[in-house]
Amino acid sequence: TKLKSAVQLQDLLDATRMLVPRTRPGRESDSDPKDLEHAEKLRQVKAVIEEVL
Repeated sequence: TKLKSAVQLQDLLDATRMLVPRTRPGRESDSDPKDLEHAEKLRQVKAVIEEVL
């Protein structure tokens, strides 16, 4: 069902968030390609979830 897949996607989002390294204040994380890649993946996951909901 749609609700079940939405719950699974929310779990996926939570899991993805845990994979993203916490950016520490003062760190130049914006210029770090890995951090940018993580941010882009998070945006994609979020977009998918919003489509389903």
